[in-house]
Amino acid sequence: MKQHDLLTGSIAKHILRLSLPSIAGMFSFVIFNLTDTYFVSELGTNALAAMGYTFPIVMIVGAISSGISMGAASLLSRAKGAKDFHLMQRIATDGILLSLLFIAIVSIAGIFTMDYVFTLLGADSTTLLLVKDYMIIWYGFVVVVVTPPVCDSCMRASGDMIRPFIVMIICAVVNIILDPLFIHGYWIFPELGIQGAALATIIARAIGMIATLSFAHFHHHLISFKFEKAREMFDSWRGILKIGLPSITVLLMPQLLRSILTGLVSSVGGPIAVAAIAVGTRTESFVTMIPAGIGLALVPVIGQNWGAGKFDRVQETRNLAIKTAVVYGIIMFLITLPLAKPVAGIFTDDINVIEKSAYYLWIMTFGMIGLTMTNWISRMFTTVGKPVYTVILNVIGISFVVIPLALIGKITFGYTGILAGICSGQILVGIGATYIASRKLRK
Repeated sequence: MKQHDLLTGSIAKHILRLSLPSIAGMFSFVIFNLTDTYFVSELGTNALAAMGYTFPIVMIVGAISSGISMGAASLLSRAKGAKDFHLMQRIATDGILLSLLFIAIVSIAGIFTMDYVFTLLGADSTTLLLVKDYMIIWYGFVVVVVTPPVCDSCMRASGDMIRPFIVMIICAVVNIILDPLFIHGYWIFPELGIQGAALATIIARAIGMIATLSFAHFHHHLISFKFEKAREMFDSWRGILKIGLPSITVLLMPQLLRSILTGLVSSVGGPIAVAAIAVGTRTESFVTMIPAGIGLALVPVIGQNWGAGKFDRVQETRNLAIKTAVVYGIIMFLITLPLAKPVAGIFTDDINVIEKSAYYLWIMTFGMIGLTMTNWISRMFTTVGKPVYTVILNVIGISFVVIPLALIGKITFGYTGILAGICSGQILVGIGATYIASRKLRK
């Protein structure tokens, strides 16, 4: 795709064209996660609950990687709009190095705090052993998990959605093949149980890492260790962190919410409720993959038009995104009503888990209307270099609106009250995000 394609013509068509490969890639990752959930569910409710306890931590580490990716993508998309290819190279290369530094610290800290963290989340002695079996492998090789997002974000920021899609497909296909082999020990492979799920994930992601680095280097020529000045890397890091650190903070807030949700539902429903959340969150990925794909497409559209000074097209994109979030959320809620229980039944035959999973899907899908508006508007603010508003929306919104409503819900209605509180809070924050964007998303 040529640069001027995003600076002229129909914004809706651009977003659609850019979104489709990302949505397809998201679909492959949904299958990736659901494959893990399905085969682990065959090991029993405790194993499924253990997956539920790992989810917040996995997402927290992912948030750190994604925050750096967002900082790099914001700078790179605007550099492309300004036709500065050397800056594009520096941002991509230095973003990868920065992510590796951050994740090394997080990985080491994670290994030595597993007992404390997962006990705090509510894991009992039985599920804790299963959690540690999974996470010791995951932490040990997490580098293969965090490297691809940075490369993929830089390629997307330059307008290439196809190659990141190919990377996602590769990861998903390899994981689907390896999961049953390692978990259940088919053919010549040992039966490793939940450790097999972790090992299959790591191998799939390692192959994906090789692919994405190859695309970024050999096709886009974005990886370069040639510096014009000695301090260029530190300048890049400073620019990435200026946007990346607020983005990490913002991305960590939903994971904090997820951790609190896990702890709350564990306190009112034990392993059964946590297992239901594990099924619900993985199944929910089907609903969120389209908004996630559109969110990725917004970065090059917003960034390149902002970098080129076409602010009227930025406003047009914002208005279109808000309308789309509302319409899509309502449609998905109506579709979920009859399908929630049958879908949950694919992963477990426990009636209690199925019922609680269905409540999760019904309530949280409706709340996705507000969540999608907040996520898209946050991504716009980050892309144009105004992450402070992203922080305001997410940190204040989750800390002072969503979490208090979840706590009130727990006191009044237990499990369903927690979900209803989160849903209501997300709707309120989405409305606030829309208002702030109408006032502040401008030059």
